Amino acid sequence: MSSPERGGLRIVSSKRRTSLSAEMFRPKDSQQSLFDDECPWTIVFAHVPDLPEGAFVDLIRLSEPSFVFDLRLAPRFDIGALNRERAFELFDRAHATYVDTTTPLMGGANREEVIERLIRRMPTTGLDARRPVVFLLGRSESSLATQPEILSILGHSARRLEIINVPEIALPEQSGDSHERLA
Repeated sequence: MSSPERGGLRIVSSKRRTSLSAEMFRPKDSQQSLFDDECPWTIVFAHVPDLPEGAFVDLIRLSEPSFVFDLRLAPRFDIGALNRERAFELFDRAHATYVDTTTPLMGGANREEVIERLIRRMPTTGLDARRPVVFLLGRSESSLATQPEILSILGHSARRLEIINVPEIALPEQSGDSHERLA
């Protein structure tokens, strides 16, 4: 199933997944490439307020992300039995780099400046295309940027993007499946 092009990218949806598995976070191209720029980026949008207990731990453990960009204005990890200390232990075990993107707001920067810094940082962080990148989102009013804004930033890359929403929430302007490949 395809949807109209957005920003020069075409969204192709695949079947909806009902539970997290390690396979869902691996690139769909079965043939490994010698060049990272030929591998699609697996981008995971985790809608933290909607995560069932245990899903956050499974997400990080199974996806083994290279980076976790926290876009929530109030980054909290008190989900069920999870707390901040256990969350950071989880990031360490997964060898994931956690980035609190909202820290500059505490120093007086405005939202637009912080998003601009994020845009500048994205292409230069050395993102490992073979490992997913996770964006932690709150509700739209409590996140630095929305999922469509991040997709717009990432859409400037020459790489194909595989998008996974956890839990399965479609973008507001879409309906249907939540695991998409931008080609």
